[in-house]
Amino acid sequence: MSTQNQHVRNAELIISHEFDAPRELVFEAFSTADALAEWWGPKGFPITVVNLDFKPGGIFHYKAEVNGQTMWGRFIYGQIEKPHLIEFILSFSDEKGGIVRAPFSNVWPLEVMNILSLTQQDGKTKMTLTGYPLNATEAEIDTFLASQKNAEEGFAGTFEQLDKYLSSRQTATK
Repeated sequence: MSTQNQHVRNAELIISHEFDAPRELVFEAFSTADALAEWWGPKGFPITVVNLDFKPGGIFHYKAEVNGQTMWGRFIYGQIEKPHLIEFILSFSDEKGGIVRAPFSNVWPLEVMNILSLTQQDGKTKMTLTGYPLNATEAEIDTFLASQKNAEEGFAGTFEQLDKYLSSRQTATK
């Protein structure tokens, strides 16, 4: 194992969150365009789903617009095992889905691997999201490590939106 791969393994961001919803509903929220359009992205950054092909090798391409600025992002899906596992590589992108640098940093990793696992107990779902840089330089890895608190805060807002989405879906089915 190379030193860089070892360093990347030590650069994991692990975020856990518990949702008061069944696992199948949480999985569905990550796997359909209508759901993702309602909750994905930083709080206060509404997104538009450009394309969603939810399968291994498929893409989720979206744009987020706020204060006159437009940002693009994409997932390339890896392994998917319904209802408990979704792997995807997250990148900033251009309007055509090509990878670009993050608008906030010239040394943010171009690709971040994300492994989303869902477990259910007593009607609730525990989500664990593990992320780490792929094919990253030492400077990109260092930036990823230095930004973990910001990433945790950003995902907290995103998952707050997901909590609201899940609650509205459960209310609608009762």
